[in-house]
Amino acid sequence: MGRFARLAAVAAIAAATLAVVSATDDRDGRGHRGRVVKDAGRAAADVQDAFDRFNKLLGDPDNGNDPPRRRGRRSINWDADAVPFDMPGDFFNTNVPRGAVFKAKRGEFRVSNPPPVQRIVDNRFDSLNKRLALQLLVFSPARLFTPLRDNELEVHFEVPGRRGVRATTTGFGAIFADVDRERVTSLEFLDRHGRRLAKEFAPAQGGGLSFLGVVFDKPIVATVKMTLGDRKITDRDDRGGDVVVADDFVYGEPQRA
Repeated sequence: MGRFARLAAVAAIAAATLAVVSATDDRDGRGHRGRVVKDAGRAAADVQDAFDRFNKLLGDPDNGNDPPRRRGRRSINWDADAVPFDMPGDFFNTNVPRGAVFKAKRGEFRVSNPPPVQRIVDNRFDSLNKRLALQLLVFSPARLFTPLRDNELEVHFEVPGRRGVRATTTGFGAIFADVDRERVTSLEFLDRHGRRLAKEFAPAQGGGLSFLGVVFDKPIVATVKMTLGDRKITDRDDRGGDVVVADDFVYGEPQRA
């Protein structure tokens, strides 16, 4: 890599907003630093550096569907044909052992662009909201994720492949699509007793992509509450409202709590 290419790469990484938050772990009473990474842009390439930086903060390798590990991270990009359009909340720790379980008040989730074998025709949720679909970009083609009847959900961490065995992680990050409003779409990090560790807001980029992630120096995160805009997927994305969906998730290897 030449000198100017190196400088361009450094400048791109520096463009991502970095901040520090602090939290106290109830297990040892000690304070822990959390690093915040966020960025937004009009194309996937605009948030790739922030996403890659956050992956490195979580640590290598990506453990995929491996048995539980002591280090590394897990990720979900929704893109495998096996992921159903009508996805159960525990799919990613039953069918696929990634240690993440999703919960929403009304309990339904959808993953766009199902393969033909599922016999459902959908492109970027146009089966649910035709107007919104025209505004949605993807980070990793071609599937997106949303709760169906809510704009809020919780991510609960479990030991990968061991349903119901609670776990904690060092951090979590997500790609969001079509964040129109500042200080609405957010991630709230909770410890194993439900106490808030941190809350951060995704940067806005209407019609584009946003990334937000927080990583702590110890696995103290048990749950992440996600707020996706202020309206659900079937609502209108105008008149002051904001409908937001998600793409890739990445999080530290879940450790038994």
